[in-house]
Amino acid sequence: MLDYTAGVPIEELAPRLSDIVDRFSEWNEADQHQQKKMLSQYPEYGPYKYRAAPNFGDLSDYEDTLQLLSVAILLRDQRSVMHIIRIFRSHRRQDGLFEQLIGAYVDDEMPLDSCVLGQPYETLLQTVYESDEGAAQTLIKKYLKQWYPAMKDHPRWYNGHLRISDEGYAPYYGYWAFEAGAMAFVFDLDDSGIDHFAYPTALVAYGRALREENRYTSIDMNAADDVGHVEGKQPCHDTDFRE
Repeated sequence: MLDYTAGVPIEELAPRLSDIVDRFSEWNEADQHQQKKMLSQYPEYGPYKYRAAPNFGDLSDYEDTLQLLSVAILLRDQRSVMHIIRIFRSHRRQDGLFEQLIGAYVDDEMPLDSCVLGQPYETLLQTVYESDEGAAQTLIKKYLKQWYPAMKDHPRWYNGHLRISDEGYAPYYGYWAFEAGAMAFVFDLDDSGIDHFAYPTALVAYGRALREENRYTSIDMNAADDVGHVEGKQPCHDTDFRE
């Protein structure tokens, strides 16, 4: 994210995402091992049942999940999108925004009208119910206005630009509401009037250019065996920055 904030060309950043998702998957697998170990020690809590490590009820976990998924969508990295969906199979039927973002990639769409954490995410979710593009854009703007103040309890990066150490280090790598861009991209909403520091304008434009040219960062249908099909139910072309 820091490189994106610094203006590194997106085409240089895009191939890195799959490795990040793989590391995320490894962390989740390690957490599953720990869950099994704990339950073997405390059988009174019942048998092990798969549940992805991140908790949608936790702001940090939820926002980080949305960001990872949204970047994969905007990069048209189908392998990563499908991998993320599979990891979060335990979190289906819980959150409306998550379901809307993955709806074009699964066979079992599950429309929900609420989000686990409520606002501001339900403001963004409401865009899918607006038939008027102007109203939808207004909701995205409202969400962006609400977004950063709502992150005040994010433990890792909120106000990171103000926490600069004497050595010059800070937990700051940019403030980006990638999920707002992903919603505009997935539902092809007009974002021409959006001018907000947290809106990933360049990344949305990049994704749209790839879609117009029918290109993907990656497609790996082996990762999608049980979760559906490619973006927008379009024909699959096994490409890597190719038509």
